[in-house]
Amino acid sequence: MPMSAPAAWADGVSDAQQTLDAAEERLTQITQEHAKLQDEADDLQDQIDEAVEGVLEAQSEVQEGRIRLGDMMSYEYKTGGVGVLKVLLKSENLSDLLNNLHYVDSVQKAQAEEIERQRQREEAFSSALDDMNKKKDAQMAKIAEAEKKSAEAAQVVSNAEAQLTKAQDEAAAAAEAERLAALKAQAEALAAEQAKAAEAEPPAEQPQASAPSEQKPPASNDSSSNGSNSQAGGSGNAGNPSGPAVDQAGWKTGSASAYGSTSDGTLGKPTASGALVTETSMGVAVPLSWPNARSYLGRQVEISYGGSTVVATVNDLGGMGGGSRSLDLQPGVWKAFGASSCFDWGVRTVSYRFL
Repeated sequence: MPMSAPAAWADGVSDAQQTLDAAEERLTQITQEHAKLQDEADDLQDQIDEAVEGVLEAQSEVQEGRIRLGDMMSYEYKTGGVGVLKVLLKSENLSDLLNNLHYVDSVQKAQAEEIERQRQREEAFSSALDDMNKKKDAQMAKIAEAEKKSAEAAQVVSNAEAQLTKAQDEAAAAAEAERLAALKAQAEALAAEQAKAAEAEPPAEQPQASAPSEQKPPASNDSSSNGSNSQAGGSGNAGNPSGPAVDQAGWKTGSASAYGSTSDGTLGKPTASGALVTETSMGVAVPLSWPNARSYLGRQVEISYGGSTVVATVNDLGGMGGGSRSLDLQPGVWKAFGASSCFDWGVRTVSYRFL
């Protein structure tokens, strides 16, 4: 016996209600889980900010120590060093010899102590960097989970809508249309939150027309705000970073040029933030073409190249090939990676992530 129209409609409404009941329950769970992940990511950001301060302090001490050791070695080279044989030859009598030997011992002891202190400074920096990276990796894992929750919310709504479409009676589906609209709005709100969080990450580099092994200096009007010609390209030792993989825990791979020399006219000039470009400045410029480029000023960026890692501060903006390069490094940064000049650095590929 065929089912009456009212009974069929009632069954259709019941099915629609059950579909939406299940979708609402799951979406409520997803929303709560997403909020918890966001809160945990925010808490980790506070921990990261604190850890970055420790890294910057340790990094500064390492740099100062390297300068002291460099000055010490330079003095040794210029004076021929202080050795026992030299002391023996210059000593006029026994008393003079004993005094000179004591001096040699003091100098050598001071050198050994400075080398040991530098070793300890390097270890402290490495430890601070490891601690910061653990926190950053944990945060990126939370953000990735939150992205999955947002995608799951959209899928829950899509599935519910598909099931309602299959309802036996259009009127049954229409009766629950308001609830479906509310579910869609909830899922869209999650997606909007996720999109807002994604705005803090830089875009991918614009593709270059070619990828030669040697980079030529870009045009002179392609400069950072202080006049950096980011030419740094010179002979271009284009190298591959021995750093983390792209998009692993927020890491990206991009081209980095360099500036900050008397020859390019940027040394001693102010950056977009007002800070001066100095021989030791640990700053970088980012492309003006990035969305909300000025929002990056003051942010720290971790850069990895050739087995070394530094933390720099974004304090400048530049043309940088319309975004074909991601970073423009100041002297303290390219020196930390072993380059002797911005032209020696050229344009190289680095791994980086914003903290």
